Amino acid sequence: MGSALKNEPNLVFKRSVTILGIETSCDDTGCAIVNNEGHILGESLHSQQEIHLEHGGIIPPVARDLHKAAIQNVVKKALDAANMKIADVDAIATTLKPGLPLSLIIGMQYGKHLSKISKKPFIPIHHMEAHALTIRMVEQVEFPFLVLLISGGHCLLAVAQSATHFQLIGQSRDDAPGEVLDKAARRLKLRNILEFRSMSGGQAIELAASRGNPKAYEFGIPMRTYRNCDFSFSG
Repeated sequence: MGSALKNEPNLVFKRSVTILGIETSCDDTGCAIVNNEGHILGESLHSQQEIHLEHGGIIPPVARDLHKAAIQNVVKKALDAANMKIADVDAIATTLKPGLPLSLIIGMQYGKHLSKISKKPFIPIHHMEAHALTIRMVEQVEFPFLVLLISGGHCLLAVAQSATHFQLIGQSRDDAPGEVLDKAARRLKLRNILEFRSMSGGQAIELAASRGNPKAYEFGIPMRTYRNCDFSFSG
């Protein structure tokens, strides 16, 4: 996990900074206008969930095309919500990694396009670092702090030393929790059951499991003999 801001030193010394952020790392097209006090001035989100549910999971080329169709309008809605124009922001920040390559490239291309036409700095963002720092927008958390990041495609344990320095302690050696739930739901064909049809894999499994017998099967504890902080979810 590297530094997302180390190449933009001029932004550090400005008294008031407003950033337009673009996120397209997976299946949601998002944009937000945020200032250096952590206030969200405007935001917009376009979800692809209903379309991907029909396929039983995210299809990268489909996600790419949906991002491409939505991104211009999503950015416009965020700017409108903030009552701002692109000329009013100080920089354009865009997720460059990690994520689905076909999705990431849409956000990167549009972010660089906005940077070029507005003559604003372009800031590449590591979105797991961004996840780790969001707690500081709502709570007074001082560095260093321990953070556990769990998402559809990632699972890692790290120490946030500063806004630009992270020490990775452990991570999944195979699948992430979200991947496991989606795969299990597809294997169980839960989408063939009407009440689960509009749910994600994790939601469907949680509801089905709540009606079952938690003692019916005994599962082993993975990696109990390993002396590290890594995770394993594939068995």
